Amino acid sequence: MNWLLGNDWLGPLGDIGKIISGVVGAMAILKGVSEWWTNGPGRRRTWTKNFRLLGPSVRPAYVESLFGEPAFESKAQVDLRDYEEEFLLTERVWKLGEDGYLVTWSNDLKVCAYSITTRTKGFKPKIRIGAEWGSNGTAVHVTLGRTRLRDIGAGTDWTPEEIASWAGARRMEYYETYYAGNLGHYSSWACGVSQAGHNPGGAGAVGRLGPEGDFDAFLPWGERDSLTAEQKDSLDRFRATATVNSLMVIAPGTPRIHPTLPRSGPDSDVVRTLIKAPALFGKWKLRRNLKNLERGDQPRRFTRLRLNRGD
Repeated sequence: MNWLLGNDWLGPLGDIGKIISGVVGAMAILKGVSEWWTNGPGRRRTWTKNFRLLGPSVRPAYVESLFGEPAFESKAQVDLRDYEEEFLLTERVWKLGEDGYLVTWSNDLKVCAYSITTRTKGFKPKIRIGAEWGSNGTAVHVTLGRTRLRDIGAGTDWTPEEIASWAGARRMEYYETYYAGNLGHYSSWACGVSQAGHNPGGAGAVGRLGPEGDFDAFLPWGERDSLTAEQKDSLDRFRATATVNSLMVIAPGTPRIHPTLPRSGPDSDVVRTLIKAPALFGKWKLRRNLKNLERGDQPRRFTRLRLNRGD
């Protein structure tokens, strides 16, 4: 019993306790980092990776296996110019947290078009468009929230096939399509500025430019000479400053979707019902911007304080 009264055994026990507490602390930190990664950069990376796994004409069930069940489902009108029978496509919308949206347009068997849209500064998926890997065709990378419209074909002879633009009382949209022929599997890519996306700016500020004026939102790129000098200048200035926030992949032979009010992302009037209220700081910035707008000022990211330096 003398060994119980001694303190020699307490030293090793204390060391073991320190080791256990260190391991528990490290596990807690690791769990916190893991949750941060899963709910933040890791989740965004997974969304981008899964989007790259999609392709024209895949089954709708394949999309659900990657992104789960959609939040919205409705019928979408299509342009029936080359079709004898009238039909509609099913539009499905997935909410990617607070960072963006995935949209598909499909019939019963296959996906005819799909798009991804960012609505935050932190979600900037980088998507390759154009010719397939290993070919000598034109291909570029488009980073949502960063790439400007005029920079998509910069340094190459790749120009848009068609532009779509319109502006309403509250909503506005713009996108331009690119086509790479056989090397691009005869698909098209619509790089756009979606009203539902991040920083839409002056999307649709150029209005409708089609040959039929106020009734046509589509203009072939080769017919820009038919525009007035004011329209050309407006279009050039818009493309020089507008940032792509939505990208749609269109399968071969797919007619124009939403021919009256074309868009590359979701309907902003629909998805806004799921937008969460901002945090305290976000509410303060929103109120500040609203006050600035009431005074006629433009919203700004930072408030500059004038310092009296005695001059």
